Amino acid sequence: MNKRILVHTDDPENKKFYLTVTGKVEPVMKITPGTVSLSGAPGEILEAVVTITPAEKYDFKILEMTQKFNTQIKAELVPPKGGEREWLVKVKASSDKADDLYDIITFKTDSPLKPKFKVRVYAIYFDKTDTDS
Repeated sequence: MNKRILVHTDDPENKKFYLTVTGKVEPVMKITPGTVSLSGAPGEILEAVVTITPAEKYDFKILEMTQKFNTQIKAELVPPKGGEREWLVKVKASSDKADDLYDIITFKTDSPLKPKFKVRVYAIYFDKTDTDS
């Protein structure tokens, strides 16, 4: 990581200067995909699986999963089994009409480094006439 920050001071000689911060960033987890994007026709059940893998060095447990908005998007958390480390989130969306659905899934963990994180879910249902033109 390499970030350049503009600093404003009350020093008349150096009113502004740039501070560069450099360092190595170690990921706490890998989320695949980071954002869920689904699309289909009304009446279809759209599905995706999100894989959350804690970094070996920073192992954690997911304590809670909540959804913010949409009841037409359902998420199910599947904990790791038998020595595995991957958490799965099974996402399903449904709509009987052309619609744009959106939700934010929030996860709480026992990690002091990443006590909370979010995954966004988008589901677009296209009316057949929308795709014919």
